[in-house]
Amino acid sequence: MDSSNPGPLLGRFKAENAENILKAYRIVMDVKETGKSYILQLVEFESRYSASHISHLFSKSKRVVLRKAKGGHAIRKWGDGTFTFYPFQAGIPFILKN
Repeated sequence: MDSSNPGPLLGRFKAENAENILKAYRIVMDVKETGKSYILQLVEFESRYSASHISHLFSKSKRVVLRKAKGGHAIRKWGDGTFTFYPFQAGIPFILKN
């Protein structure tokens, strides 16, 4: 994959942090990128305190569609198949790996 022009996001991605019990989280989601949106399907979510923005994003449904044109969330794709997700552009960003 060309790092200057990463392809569309597609597949199962995971973010984990096990540094200490108060900051620990595990997030697994299926992601599909289309020309106009990102479709996120929450598969697994474990957290005590640190991933509150993710739990808020998926509070009404395990499937969320984020429109690229409307913004409100920051997603940065990297050339190695990972992406950084910054829900609501607040709190901490999450690095999700394929």
